[in-house]
Amino acid sequence: MHTLTIEIPEQFEKRSVVLSIAVQLYQKGALTAKQAADLAEVPMNDLMYYSLPDNDPAKELIKPTKEYASTEEWIENLKREQNYKGFDKERMSKLADEMDIQEPLELLLSQLTR
Repeated sequence: MHTLTIEIPEQFEKRSVVLSIAVQLYQKGALTAKQAADLAEVPMNDLMYYSLPDNDPAKELIKPTKEYASTEEWIENLKREQNYKGFDKERMSKLADEMDIQEPLELLLSQLTR
């Protein structure tokens, strides 16, 4: 890796300039999405959002609405928003017993690849 020092005029915000550079490097294939997001110090979702052209309809779907300190914080927020209660092992075991599947697991798995 090379080290580059850039002097940015006062009227430009450092964060937006670094994000713009990171997006350009990502679009040219010089950096992976993760590397570009790390360089810009933004979540991957933000990088993807700023990578899309303004007229792309997908842009509205991934528009950043809130800043999260971490992926874990984002996931916990989604769980609260969607009222996620977690995996109910007892309920799933009951359903499996009710289905009374007799075939061996290997046979069932092999049928998935047909």
